[in-house]
Amino acid sequence: MLDSIPRTARGAAVAALALCSLLALAPPARGASYAPDTVVLKLSSRSHRVAAQERDAGVVATLSVIPKLGVRVVRVTGDPAAVAARLSSRPGVRWAEPNWTMHADAAPGGGDGAGAVPNDPLFGRLDGMAAISAAAGWAAAGLGRFPASGGVPVGIVDTGIDAGHEDLQGKLAACATATDGRVTEGSCADDNGHGTHVAGTIGAVADNGVGVAGVAFSSPLIVCKALSADGSGTLADVAGCLRWAHDRGAKVISMSLGGPGSRALADAVGYAWAGGARSGSVLMAAAGNEGSPTVEFPAGYADVVSVGATGPGDAPASFSEFNADVEVSAPGVDVLSTKAGGGYVSLSGTSMATPHAAGVAAIAWDAHPRAAAATIRERLDGATDDLGAPGRDPIFGFGRVNLLKAVEPQE
Repeated sequence: MLDSIPRTARGAAVAALALCSLLALAPPARGASYAPDTVVLKLSSRSHRVAAQERDAGVVATLSVIPKLGVRVVRVTGDPAAVAARLSSRPGVRWAEPNWTMHADAAPGGGDGAGAVPNDPLFGRLDGMAAISAAAGWAAAGLGRFPASGGVPVGIVDTGIDAGHEDLQGKLAACATATDGRVTEGSCADDNGHGTHVAGTIGAVADNGVGVAGVAFSSPLIVCKALSADGSGTLADVAGCLRWAHDRGAKVISMSLGGPGSRALADAVGYAWAGGARSGSVLMAAAGNEGSPTVEFPAGYADVVSVGATGPGDAPASFSEFNADVEVSAPGVDVLSTKAGGGYVSLSGTSMATPHAAGVAAIAWDAHPRAAAATIRERLDGATDDLGAPGRDPIFGFGRVNLLKAVEPQE
């Protein structure tokens, strides 16, 4: 299920997962689904006895182990939820859970400042760029000549990318697809379109006389396909992609998706934020599109920036989640970006807000290359236009992101 739909389909109802808690082990809301034949688990010890207990509980094969997380994806017989419950009670098993389904976060419907303006013919229709003071921010960051490379790498965990799109050619630095948590490099073709739209908002080539421009147009893209043609995928694939994108060098990782809380996903988030063998990544995720106070994951984890959506005139988008976890907001209504197969399309959703915020974080890191992930996140939070109640509020978080403020010196 998509979290963004074209304007022409804005009146259609979009089902979304209802989530009930910030805790990774919180039970999912009614209607949450999981893969029919796999379970995700983590062991505290490994022995012949544990293996025998796994078989007795319904495990028939290990499909993959997510590197560096110690998380296993196993094939099971019977109801995965029942198998996970049995496994959780066995000695040597730290935890086990169903392989919950994650969904792309799209929704129904659909500042300003002097500075460098690219010659892309559709740039004037990118209202979100004006709202976040993109042109002025680019000029302040020394990007007024629109270099095609040199920016910090940005990871995208989504439905893949149309790397041959006229506005995305040359942008792909690394490419992979996850299956049962196992990440295979070399292919990430987008058979849905959601990931290509996200990629355009982040990194579409600027000043090439074609189409649109991305917020972080000089950043190479590290893309991992975790969601399939219908816009859904498993938590194991999202966790595997997140680990891989970080290890491939993504300084910022954009996740326009959501679903239930999960121990495996929490481990992947903690690994990417803490940095593993390298410095940590700034993690961004869609807040969700139910227009309610429910919390979606991975946005709900403390190590992830939860991004809400704004519309024209900086009004809150009607579909955007509102809760204490929302950290920043960004334009997410009628966002024009690249379309898989060629051309351009307008979509709405917190899926569209998230890449705006991710692009701002990437440019902030370009301007402050020695900063750590935590410093860039603090800068992002402090470089907003406060639109709601003074300070942080459940609708806008700290406020709508502002690229110019993010690159300028802060007191």
